[in-house]
Amino acid sequence: MADGRSGHTDHRRPALIPQRTTPPRHLDQHHTKDSTTAMPQSDLAARLTAALRSTQPQQPDPAPPAADHDSGNCSNPGCIKHAGVSNPPRFLISRRSGADLGESVADAWYRACGSSRMDIPAGVVAALALWPTKTRGATGARDLSSFIAAQPPRVLVQGYAEVYASTWMRRPELMDTAAPLFRWTEEDLGSQELRGVAAVTQAALRAGVLLYTGDSDPYFRSDIDLMSWTITNLRHHSSRKGLGEYHTPPEITDLMARMLLDPGTVRASGESFNEPTAGTGGMFRSMVQALRERDVDPHKHTWVMQELNPIAAAGAAVNTMVWDLGPKAVVVVGDTLAEGDLSRQAFAHQRAMQAHRDSIRKIAAFTAATSSANRLLNSVTSERAA
Repeated sequence: MADGRSGHTDHRRPALIPQRTTPPRHLDQHHTKDSTTAMPQSDLAARLTAALRSTQPQQPDPAPPAADHDSGNCSNPGCIKHAGVSNPPRFLISRRSGADLGESVADAWYRACGSSRMDIPAGVVAALALWPTKTRGATGARDLSSFIAAQPPRVLVQGYAEVYASTWMRRPELMDTAAPLFRWTEEDLGSQELRGVAAVTQAALRAGVLLYTGDSDPYFRSDIDLMSWTITNLRHHSSRKGLGEYHTPPEITDLMARMLLDPGTVRASGESFNEPTAGTGGMFRSMVQALRERDVDPHKHTWVMQELNPIAAAGAAVNTMVWDLGPKAVVVVGDTLAEGDLSRQAFAHQRAMQAHRDSIRKIAAFTAATSSANRLLNSVTSERAA
């Protein structure tokens, strides 16, 4: 987890809501025949239609005093009057350390909301890390941060739900494991939680989350384990002690990876790595970085992470996408001491979820083709009637 680059300014307006495909409602439930070889999917993935739906009309969040706009000096990046415009006020960001980012997120959440919930602030950081806009050298991070920071809370929540949905269509098995960090996007959040969402969003952006995760090169996106810093700072010390949860410092994992991966000890392809107490995946981050420095493609290897805590496992699933471990990387929630190696279960879950995703795509394509044919038929019928 070692702890920036900035470049040209992209004046094009970034899209807040990524494009996605909505699965038909009757395919929302997916069951596997063998419960011993496949993990049941999460409630959120099972109800993707709800996760993807447009939010119901809401009362707008209160805007700052009109005098700020009349004077032309409004500098509030969360002002609702800036939402949807291409020139939001400049939002200053800097590439801070992982510890600083985690502390900033936790402080913003507890000050704005005061809730003990971890899923919302950790989910905000996860959604920002997964944001699909990636640019070389993260040159688009500053403009994108300004645009996202300018959105009112309810728009942010909808945007984060869309990020989850679009990523689910790419890797449904990983996003099924990551669901505990995103279920809150389906809730009707109160004003207190919405304030927390906005505060955490701005804190994470200000600390440079997109400078870390907005690079098109996965090597630079793997420079840090943001989910680990976020989760451990949100979790109270007594809770960490009770769970026995202490994530290995990045300096240690970097050293271990370089010791394990001496030149000539790892083949170019076909290796299998299993981390039985993965946390958020910090050891694999160091391994992947060491491999890439030796011109070895991690996509050609198998990566299995097992983790007892669902929130930490969700963070590992997000990191698997951010760090681009490849198609043969899976994350499984389970007790390694009691259940042993869960690799077979993890890959069964991957196959089941990808088959479910593919069936959704087929139905969506058939529905689109049918609608197009109906429009053409109606057009021909109308012309003949005339």
